[in-house]
Amino acid sequence: MDSGISTVRNLLYIVLVLALLSVFANGYVGMQLSQNSDELANLRVLLQKQIMGSAINQSEQLQKKMDMLDQDAAGIDAKLQKAQDDFVARMNRELPITMDNYFKTRAPMIKQQVMRQVPH
Repeated sequence: MDSGISTVRNLLYIVLVLALLSVFANGYVGMQLSQNSDELANLRVLLQKQIMGSAINQSEQLQKKMDMLDQDAAGIDAKLQKAQDDFVARMNRELPITMDNYFKTRAPMIKQQVMRQVPH
């Protein structure tokens, strides 16, 4: 009977050791899960900061490009106005001369046509 009790006692010790190992393993796994959860939370915060920083940088770059386009557009307006003014000045200068030359070349022909149509 002693050997049966001793065997049961040894089995009980083994079960107790396994239970203690299981408790310690659960505690260790719980601590690792807690650390992983904390690291993931920190990583999430870091990623949010990085994304916000990236968005701010991209926004600033976009604003600079828009400012450059506004400056270019203002420059184009001035160039178009100058081209229009130059065209008008050239027309005011050259159109009367061109019209005078046209009338000088056409006047004899018109005079002949008038003379033919006017009864004598």
